Amino acid sequence: MKRLKDMLFIYMCVTTCVLFVTALYITVFWPQVQLGVEILWQILVVSFLCSVANCIVPHREVSARMMLAIYILRYAATNAIVLGCGFRFGWFYADNLPMVLAMLLSIGAVFVIVSAAAWRQGKQQAALMNERLQAYQSKE
Repeated sequence: MKRLKDMLFIYMCVTTCVLFVTALYITVFWPQVQLGVEILWQILVVSFLCSVANCIVPHREVSARMMLAIYILRYAATNAIVLGCGFRFGWFYADNLPMVLAMLLSIGAVFVIVSAAAWRQGKQQAALMNERLQAYQSKE
């Protein structure tokens, strides 16, 4: 249940950030475009896939080196998902370097924001669990 809650939290964060970045990206690169409803479904699908990729969490405590490897793997998976879907959906052209660079910068920014939000949420959950554990232990 906790994993599902965490994934839903990440999905909401990713979707919000992707929606904001999409609005900014379209304003810069496609200011006169008329969009159909399919863009909304594309955003939801990409956000879901990125959320699944970002829920790669070890079941046990791991070393800092292993955690760094997991973050790198998550970042690589996120890039592959967004760039792959972006090419497929026609969000940008591979031969347009400013578009690709803007997409890579956007992916990095969203990844950092979502990772920070997830870390903060985890820290708050740990503090709450410690508080409840202390309260439980003091009753005994």
